[in-house]
Amino acid sequence: MSNLGQMTCECDTDDACCVALGAEPIDTVRAEDLAEAFGAIGDPYRMAIVHLIATTGQAVCVVDVERHLPLAQSTVSYHLKVLLEAGVIDREKRGRWSYYSLNPDRLTHMTDAISAYRDKATIAA
Repeated sequence: MSNLGQMTCECDTDDACCVALGAEPIDTVRAEDLAEAFGAIGDPYRMAIVHLIATTGQAVCVVDVERHLPLAQSTVSYHLKVLLEAGVIDREKRGRWSYYSLNPDRLTHMTDAISAYRDKATIAA
């Protein structure tokens, strides 16, 4: 990722048109971390997996995840891997089966980021 440094105005006017110039840039590591997490849920099938796990209120067996999606087993495994690597879900091995649950710490981190942006949008409106 490129360096997310301070923005500069490239307008041809003397007016104060670029009000965001004084904003502190997001830390590159934080930006990459949030992009990974939100990118992981940015697919309809992965969002369906998150929804399935969230609505059951408990860890869900991989077999149940596969039964709820119109996808091949290998494709479901890929989507679970993306969510797992992004930290959105956790995996627990129980015998020969994997059970998946939401990672509450990661979801809190994502929610806090969005809430901070929402709060700033509310102030600006």
